[in-house]
Formats: sequence, C-alpha cells, structure tokens
Amino acid sequence: MILETLPAVRQLSSRDKRQLAEELLDSADAEGGEVVVDSAIMELLDQRLAAHAANPQAVSTWEEVQSRVFAGRGA
Repeated sequence: MILETLPAVRQLSSRDKRQLAEELLDSADAEGGEVVVDSAIMELLDQRLAAHAANPQAVSTWEEVQSRVFAGRGA
C-alpha cells in the first residue's frame, strides 16, 4: 500500500487527506490518466439514464432533493 510508504500522510487531518486525494485525482486527470469505472457503477448509470429517457418529466430540482435529504435533521 502506498500509504505505508508515506507515513506523514497518516498524520494529516481528515480534511487535509480529502484535499490531498482531490489534488491527486486532478493531477492524474491533467496527465491524461485512464479513469477506471467499476462495471456495477456503469450499469447503474445506464439504468438511470434509460429511466430518464423513458420519463424525462420525472425529475426533482436541487432544492427538492435537499429538502428530502435534510428533512427532519433540523438543517
């Protein structure tokens, strides 16, 4: 595991670890690195795209989604 060779990374805060991960992904994208997507994720995305194509009116606004997600959480 790469993390074992970089012990200083273990000392980072969760926020800094997330920032590092984001920067590494951005760096890989800039270098033209291949993006590997799990086949199960691709299948789910294909299903959702097909469902939308079959019924494009069945959508929610971002505000509606937030309302459902945060309902009852006092947010």
